[in-house]
Amino acid sequence: MKEMESIKPIGVLKEKLEQTHQPLQKEHQKHQGPVHQSKKSLSESHNEDPEKDKTPQNCRERDLEQVARKLEMAHEEIRRLTDELQGKEKVQSKLDSALEKAQLEIEKLKENLIKLKENDSIDLQKAKEHNQRLDEEILALRNQVRSLDSEKKVLGEEVERLKRGTCDSQQNKHLGNHSPGKTVGTEQKVEYPPSGEKLKYQQEEVQQLHQNLHRLQTLCSSAEKELRYERGKNYDLKQHNSILQEESIKIKIELKQAQEKLLDSSKMCCSLTAEWKHCQQKIRELELEVLEQAQSIKSQNNLQEMLAQEKSKVADAEDKILDLQQKLEHAHKVNLTDTCILEKKQLEERIKEAIENEAKIKQQYQEEQQKRKLLDQNMNELQKQVKILQEKESLLEMTSSQQQIKLQQQKAQLKELENEKRISDEHLKSNQELSKKLSVLQQEKEALCEENEHLLKQFDLYMRNYNQKYQYYKVKLHRVKDRLVDEVELRDERIKQLENEVGALRQQMEKEKAFQHQITTQNDILLLEKRKLLEQVTEQETLINSNKWMISSVQSRVLVLDEENKQLQKNSLQLTQEVDLLEHIIKSIQIHRGEETTVCDIRESEVLNKIMYLPNSSFSGMGSVESAGSLQETEEQRLEETVADPKSLKSLSCSQNSEAGYINMASVKETHLIQK
Repeated sequence: MKEMESIKPIGVLKEKLEQTHQPLQKEHQKHQGPVHQSKKSLSESHNEDPEKDKTPQNCRERDLEQVARKLEMAHEEIRRLTDELQGKEKVQSKLDSALEKAQLEIEKLKENLIKLKENDSIDLQKAKEHNQRLDEEILALRNQVRSLDSEKKVLGEEVERLKRGTCDSQQNKHLGNHSPGKTVGTEQKVEYPPSGEKLKYQQEEVQQLHQNLHRLQTLCSSAEKELRYERGKNYDLKQHNSILQEESIKIKIELKQAQEKLLDSSKMCCSLTAEWKHCQQKIRELELEVLEQAQSIKSQNNLQEMLAQEKSKVADAEDKILDLQQKLEHAHKVNLTDTCILEKKQLEERIKEAIENEAKIKQQYQEEQQKRKLLDQNMNELQKQVKILQEKESLLEMTSSQQQIKLQQQKAQLKELENEKRISDEHLKSNQELSKKLSVLQQEKEALCEENEHLLKQFDLYMRNYNQKYQYYKVKLHRVKDRLVDEVELRDERIKQLENEVGALRQQMEKEKAFQHQITTQNDILLLEKRKLLEQVTEQETLINSNKWMISSVQSRVLVLDEENKQLQKNSLQLTQEVDLLEHIIKSIQIHRGEETTVCDIRESEVLNKIMYLPNSSFSGMGSVESAGSLQETEEQRLEETVADPKSLKSLSCSQNSEAGYINMASVKETHLIQK
């Protein structure tokens, strides 16, 4: 439903973009006409009056050229936006088709998932019921085995009794053979046939009993095998259930990954909002340019004021001409000489020229007024067009940003759909495998049921005849149980011993860690002392310019110490790896507690040897600490000596660095050897 809701606004946006694109093209065609007209009018005005009013006309031409350029830029941007919108429309059409396909696939996958879940639940219920039935059958078989054991004991007692009877009969025979007299012989002849028949009868019964015992033993062995087989099946079913749980955990992890992807998409939306703000800044810049155009319009108004001033000047010139005419008339009345006539002619010529100039100026003024009117109209139209274009640009930018966001959302949805499809395919495969396994288990179950029926029939037959023949094996089982209890107690004692040994090992590991912490703290103290000494050395660098050779040797030694420190770090890494191995061994010992007596084969001597090595490591660590303390005392003595001799401070600090490195190296090597 969410995807359908996201597709609807995309179609609405397409319609809006088409509606806005058509009037933009029409307005572009309309704007091209007045721009060309304004250019022609400017060229004509420039050709008519090249000498008069050059500065205001040039300013106007520049302003109009700037406006034309801006309009061309706006039209180019509109074309670019239309091209981008067309490309986006194509991409959106492809995405719409892909989304429709994906929606169909999602619906199919959802249906398949629902079916698979239902089948899985049914299969699990069946498997649980089957397990319960198997448990009940196993209990019945165990009871039958116990009854068979009791019957075996009873049969053993009867066999012993029969053996005793045969022994008694044989003794009677021997006594009859050794008795004196014929009377005894006759009596023996009379009594022998029934005793022989009894022996034969007893032997036949003994043979039958042996056969029955053998059959019962075979039946018991087969029943035990079946019990083991059923236990193996139960173990396989438990493993299958654990696998299903792991798959559910994987699905949860994939859901978390999808949530993370949604967070990434939200971050992308934030970045798009930032881009939108950047576009708003561009729009503000365009508004500033419009303000500049308004200023140019104000300059045109100033030019109009200049023209009004020129008009006033023309009116003043006309007043002067009238004064000159009056003066000429007065001179004509006063002086009728030739000079006056000549002057009059000259004045008339001047008047004519002034009149012609006035006419020309009036024509120019009228033309300029017409041009101003046209320019004002063009400027108003251009301002309106610029506003319309700005509004359309803002709308286009908004629509493009919304389309980008929706495209990104659609891409994320497609990725999620692909992931869900993969998961559903995996579930289908696993369900197919489970169905195959279930069919195999059902076949095995049917075979087991048939075998159980056969066994029950046999048990019924033998239970009718031998209800009182098996107690010897019961005693034997009690003995075996007692023996098992004793062995289990021994095993538990052994496990407790191993746990105690593991606790001792852990304590020793903690001691080693504390010792390493002490070493690190000592190293930090030495580093602080080193820093203090370096500060002292910096104060006295002016006095240590002559010891270049010593400085080079010390630097080489410092490099050697750095290499040694790197080796020490490697050794410490090896030690941590060995510690991890010991922890892994301890975990494996704890895991193998539940197994049988294989753990008891570990020699106690090896464990004791390991325990004996670890205390020696602690003593060696204490020795390294004592050596570090002795080195610190020697360093303090050297510092006291170097206070008097400032030139030796440099060498002393370097030697302290080297000795600290050797201390670290010695302590780490000792711990490494102890753990080996």
